[in-house]
Amino acid sequence: MARTLTTAVSNHLATNDIRPIHLLSIGFSTPVNLTDNSFDLTSSISGSSKTYTASPFLISVPEFEEQTDVSKSSINILLSGADTTFISVVLNENIVNDTVELFRGFLDSNNALIADPILLYSGNIDTFQIEESTNSSSINLAVVSHWADFEKKSGRQTNNNSQQRFFSTDVGMDFASQTVLDLKWGREKWDLILSKRRKKYLNLS
Repeated sequence: MARTLTTAVSNHLATNDIRPIHLLSIGFSTPVNLTDNSFDLTSSISGSSKTYTASPFLISVPEFEEQTDVSKSSINILLSGADTTFISVVLNENIVNDTVELFRGFLDSNNALIADPILLYSGNIDTFQIEESTNSSSINLAVVSHWADFEKKSGRQTNNNSQQRFFSTDVGMDFASQTVLDLKWGREKWDLILSKRRKKYLNLS
């Protein structure tokens, strides 16, 4: 992901007093904006002013590595739900595909947010998991980048009815439900065929 730093941020990073914070936006039906800072922060990084609430619910900010090529990266965000604030949301709403944005910002010597925070990650909620014990509970949100759906064929399934909807004479999926083998397609398939032919040729010679 390309990064563009403002002059103010670049100047701050050149000092010996770097104060990083994180801003997290989750696009629930009622959006949630959180920060791991010790006090609330207001920013207009998304085009409109938002207040990011200093909250103990944000347990951890995920670590992830930048990729130089196109890939479907993912992160996990852990939220505390001890008072059922978030548990109620994930159980009563369809949160899958809700947007998530994670920014890194910096505070100046007056504890003011330097414009503008850097977008670290943008994606959508893929799955979630609730973990509860006798004295605590938490929610783990699995967030994936938009590349996760890059090769997805909407509405297509690996069964005979779905295949014949598009190719009425093709019976290649007629016994798909009985096949549990890892089917090889494309270049991998031809590499396998060529390998078998080489072995057959060597055995004959």
